[in-house]
Amino acid sequence: MGNICSAHFETNDGVRLHYLEAGTGPALVILPGWTQPAASFKAQFEGLSGEFRCLALDFRAHGDSERPNYGYRLSRLTQDCQQFLDHCDIEDATLLGHSAGCAVIWNFIDLFGENRIRASIFVDQMIARIKMPHWSDTECRRYGATVTGEEAITQAAILAGPDGEGMLREFLLKEFTPRFPKAEIDKVVENSLKVPRAYAAKLMLSISYSDYRDVLPRIRQPTLCITGAASPLGAEAMPWIASQIPNARLSVISAEEGGSHFMYLENPKAFNAEVRNFLTEVI
Repeated sequence: MGNICSAHFETNDGVRLHYLEAGTGPALVILPGWTQPAASFKAQFEGLSGEFRCLALDFRAHGDSERPNYGYRLSRLTQDCQQFLDHCDIEDATLLGHSAGCAVIWNFIDLFGENRIRASIFVDQMIARIKMPHWSDTECRRYGATVTGEEAITQAAILAGPDGEGMLREFLLKEFTPRFPKAEIDKVVENSLKVPRAYAAKLMLSISYSDYRDVLPRIRQPTLCITGAASPLGAEAMPWIASQIPNARLSVISAEEGGSHFMYLENPKAFNAEVRNFLTEVI
């Protein structure tokens, strides 16, 4: 990937994690979504590393990181993120989370505060996935809550079983617009399948049972929320999240522009422009 450097570091529980780095300037730390690798952000490195120090982390079992048989929960991934910042000597990061990467950032803020965060960018993630019986339909749409606890457990069981590959492929297909080439979607699925399905299932459950609504009003650093008009989250989730964060900005990429869950792949030019414009103004 050109001038992008590949490196590793070891966590305090003995796991060798891989990351990518390119450029100089203010640190932009990218945390990929569930089962997605750092390498999927190649276009962001190419488009943004001329102005920022871009880094992207492969979570455990993701991409080129080690695949231990432990640690597949948000609390551990958050600790890994903190140790990644330590290793890279970063004290004022902009954290960009895509999908489940947002949940890692919300957990980070909940546990450690924003002392090391200059700004946050949240890209297309629900704030709570499991529907509570007392929530109204409107609340469920705003939170992105789409499944019951029993349904989440069933999905995880299927994912970890012999039909897991088919389920994963079907799951990911729904997160792209029809215009995106099938060959490119196949690459996304291939990368996702590098995460052992049993580990992916454990992590899915940890993400599913998280609820960070109470964290949002306590975020004080500059924040950008990005979603796509064709996102499977629906039209209300990311706007509601942005409304709960003081002075947060919202960007919606249209379906015609590739505004799906994976808009950073479908239209990297538009996505990079949103990130660049935000960071140029707030940093």
